[in-house]
Amino acid sequence: MICRTCQQESNPASRMCPFCGNYMGAESPGADVDNESLLIDFDERRWTSSQRDARARNGGKPRRKRGKRRSRLVRNNTYQSRMINWVKVGLAAFILVFVLTAGGLIWLQVTQEGQLILARMGRKANAQAYWDLGTEYLDQGYISRSIETYLKAEALEPEMPGMDEKLLMLAEAYEAANQMHMAEDTYKRIYTELAPEKPQAYRLAINIMLDQKRFFEAVSLMQTAYENTGDDGFFNQRSQLVPQPPKASLAAGRHMYSKNVEFISSQDFEIRYTTGDGVLPDTGILYTGPITLNEGTYNFRAVALSNDLVSDEMTIRYIITLPTPLAPKTNMESKTYDRQIRVSLRIVDEDDKDVTLYYTIDGTKPNLDSPRYTGEPILIPPGRSYLRAIAVNRWGKISNEMIVEYKVNKGFKSYFRSEKDQFADFILLKTTLEQFTAKAGVPQGEQTIEDEAVGGAATQLTYPWGEARFYQTENGMLLYHLQTTLGAHKGPRNTGIGMPIKEVTDKFRDMGQLPNDKGNRGIYFDLANGYARYTVVSDDPNTGALEYVYVGAKDASTTILRYDIVDGRVERILMRYLNRRMSMVEQGG
Repeated sequence: MICRTCQQESNPASRMCPFCGNYMGAESPGADVDNESLLIDFDERRWTSSQRDARARNGGKPRRKRGKRRSRLVRNNTYQSRMINWVKVGLAAFILVFVLTAGGLIWLQVTQEGQLILARMGRKANAQAYWDLGTEYLDQGYISRSIETYLKAEALEPEMPGMDEKLLMLAEAYEAANQMHMAEDTYKRIYTELAPEKPQAYRLAINIMLDQKRFFEAVSLMQTAYENTGDDGFFNQRSQLVPQPPKASLAAGRHMYSKNVEFISSQDFEIRYTTGDGVLPDTGILYTGPITLNEGTYNFRAVALSNDLVSDEMTIRYIITLPTPLAPKTNMESKTYDRQIRVSLRIVDEDDKDVTLYYTIDGTKPNLDSPRYTGEPILIPPGRSYLRAIAVNRWGKISNEMIVEYKVNKGFKSYFRSEKDQFADFILLKTTLEQFTAKAGVPQGEQTIEDEAVGGAATQLTYPWGEARFYQTENGMLLYHLQTTLGAHKGPRNTGIGMPIKEVTDKFRDMGQLPNDKGNRGIYFDLANGYARYTVVSDDPNTGALEYVYVGAKDASTTILRYDIVDGRVERILMRYLNRRMSMVEQGG
């Protein structure tokens, strides 16, 4: 082989020139170079300088050698131009394969197309690749495989951006598989957790409900969807399904006097209403007819029902005001009189005839249980007294109270007082147990009891005619309670068993107040002393209890004197001591 650098010939198997050390690198001649030119070039390189000078003398033409030498040189050049370095070729091929393989692996990992290929191959891929593969399966009709792939994608990255859109594809696959409950649950997750402001999940869930005839749930979801998305389509769709809300016959607002109101359904549906905070229609009242509104404030809520469909609520408020009558007047002025007088009451507003007057002269505040004024003049008793009266109209409205003070200069009996009003033979808080048994005899029975009247233990003696009770004091066991039906036992002011009730009341001060419609009668009421009254205890006004209560004792105690009346006469007398003062509520004032 001829070195192209130094033009020296060396072993053809050598790659490096032994003369200059350079790579010989013989190349094959081009297609347009013929063998003869190569031979000339080859020969020219082999000539020495003297030979080249001789060629120049010959006109620049090289001397051609003939015969075997030329053929051998041509053959050698041809052999050298076709040699291949297979080591280099193999190395280059290996590098190329390595680069292509590495590039392919990188492409599979970093590109979404590559991830999809991995997912198709069943290899590990990202979540988006499985979403895309699931969609391919869904488009190809492989529903179950599509659902499995979607679920795998969701599990890989549950917080992936745009999850609401991806779950719509999963729900679509559930619907294609006829798994409607799973599809509905998926839609619900979208519109409650991921994208409550987007309408598509609402709309698809509503379609499922309507297909299943679940109209009540559907219209409820339409309302929610309208509120969350502002999409008028939901409002319009709901309006076509639900009944129209009911209407009221009476305009809202303030009204004078009682009114009737009706609720009307233009579609003749059932109506339920409430005045409270309950959930309609569950806690509603079935409307059956006009409702009467008396004085007060009314807040009505009502709905119309058509099967399971409920209309929007009608809300209406009424304020009903009823006229209040004026306080009555008297025909006698307030002053001191030397004789008993009779006083009449009159209605101030004479145009209103449906007014009833109630009054008291016993000292208590008048109410609807007080004596009703019938037009007969009221006799004012001796001493200082107060005529108190009210007017009540047909709507039950009560006027302010009229109070007129009168004083009649005439003697009158005193109130019941425990200091001077006692049994003839026995005195509360003075008669001892020994003194009592000495007069009343040996009891039928004796026992120890607890009595709140004295705040502790007491001894009870029982007799055929009644009982007596004693409690321990520093002065011994003293009588504090006596109940008797024995005629020989004379009560306070010489009252006794069998006496008519009027004779009893004549013994004590009586304001002369008439009974009320029930037969009850207030006799007197005084803050410093106490009160007296007669109370009917049955349907017979002649059977009841005449009671005197004294609260004026210095020790702030209370003494009760009670006559049980049967057929208008005294049947039993009870006198009882309490170690406390009765309150105004207990006194009934």
